[in-house]
Amino acid sequence: MAPGHDTKDVKADFPPGEMEETSSSVPAGKPESGAASTDGEGKAIVSGDVDVAARYADMFANGDSYSRSEWTRLRWKLDLRLVPLLWFNVTLGAMDKVTTATAALYDFREDTDLHGDRYSWVGSAFYFGYLFWCLPSGSLLQRFPIAKLMFVVQLVWGAILIATGFANNFPSLIALRVLLGALEAPIVPGNFLVLSMWYTRREQPIRTGLMYTGLSVCFTGPIGWGIGFLAGEHQWRSMFWITGAMTIVWACVIGIFLPDNPVKAKFVSEREKAIVVDRLRADQTGVENKQFKRDQMIEALLDPKTWLMFLFHIMISIPNGGLTNFAPLVIQGLGYTPQRSTLLMMPTGIIQTASSYLCNGGVFLCAKYFPARQCRAAWVIFGIIVGLVSSVFLYTLPLDDFQGRLAALYMSYFYLGPYIVALGINTANTAGHTKKVTVNALIFIAYCASNIIAPQFFKSNQAPLYPLGMASILASYVLAMICIVLYATYCWWENRRRDAIDEAAGETRHVDTDFRDLTDKQNIHFRYVW
Repeated sequence: MAPGHDTKDVKADFPPGEMEETSSSVPAGKPESGAASTDGEGKAIVSGDVDVAARYADMFANGDSYSRSEWTRLRWKLDLRLVPLLWFNVTLGAMDKVTTATAALYDFREDTDLHGDRYSWVGSAFYFGYLFWCLPSGSLLQRFPIAKLMFVVQLVWGAILIATGFANNFPSLIALRVLLGALEAPIVPGNFLVLSMWYTRREQPIRTGLMYTGLSVCFTGPIGWGIGFLAGEHQWRSMFWITGAMTIVWACVIGIFLPDNPVKAKFVSEREKAIVVDRLRADQTGVENKQFKRDQMIEALLDPKTWLMFLFHIMISIPNGGLTNFAPLVIQGLGYTPQRSTLLMMPTGIIQTASSYLCNGGVFLCAKYFPARQCRAAWVIFGIIVGLVSSVFLYTLPLDDFQGRLAALYMSYFYLGPYIVALGINTANTAGHTKKVTVNALIFIAYCASNIIAPQFFKSNQAPLYPLGMASILASYVLAMICIVLYATYCWWENRRRDAIDEAAGETRHVDTDFRDLTDKQNIHFRYVW
């Protein structure tokens, strides 16, 4: 963070007067250097080469400011609007991933001829679609308004889920799951882009934890339990029909209430938009730029951080890929009925949520009370160790130790906290809009590849113990820990190098790089978190 650039203690009142919200209007104040010019009437003309927030960047440059309490009120306003919307976006995606796992408890595999390892391939098919569409979806997120894009893909996504309820064979299931994965590809990266548009790097972790939970089981569990009471055959079809209808309804909510970016948001005033932009200034990450920049994409591909985080996500997502598809079958293999198995899956979501809250809350509290210390990687390692110990028990406990194996299975879901903290680290450490969407796409390519690979470790002839699958989870935790240590070491070294450069130049204020859509590598004033 740039020294001398924090706005939290400002105190003056904002000048009177109201501004028009048009593409050519600009709040009072001097335009950002190199970011905008003025026409003959004195209105700002913002160049397409800079961030959309450039027009608001200097509203408080003439000595006028805002108070800490004003920002606190605005932050609550943003939280109550944005966090619930982003949370259910993620929750819907998590629900749709496990619809097949819940359906498998109700003759889904028998009715659709998923013999042998075909069920594993249905689980993997979702991620083939996700993998194929990761990079194109990143381009779409930059080119089109984020909220409107989410609205459209979720409408189609709901229709695909409903269609899955009518599937009767392996080829049609593969095709539908591939399409579903492609449609989900923009959702989580889009959520993280929205977070980075509204909140500083210090404020993002706690909201990331609130957004990314395991509470989808609070929906899939009762739904899965309820369809067990339906009369007749093919109860599993109702699982897809119900979740598909929920997705279509939610798409309409997103279309109405989620703003595309702070500049276009209608639920905040012009002054509030400027406060949001001013809070983001010190992070040097920008808000949004719709111009594709090839040099930023190339930089993303050549950045060592990109590939260290890529490898980390390959490893940390192995437990997700395996457990998402096979945990209900593992529980059923312990002797429980299908209905009881769906209910016994619900604690897994509680553990995931606790992991998310604990790890992200720990990052938030450390940043608040120990701002000079870096602690994100430490919380990632803590979460990995919990999952690692749990997977050891799951691998070694005897099959007849039902309660011990069930507890170990639950705690194996602790991987979610480290995964989410790492996503937040990636978002906080990437500047330049094209670079952001490129790196996000690569991270989710890693996520997809991992989830394609993971189900293949769970061999049908090894049920219900699945020793090879459990061993893969154990190994993935060890390798993930190594990757995050290397990533943190690189960030520490790079920050020390940049501190030396800034100290030699005597830099204290970095208005020359604010909202210029520079990447973290181009902007020597940028500091990494780890």
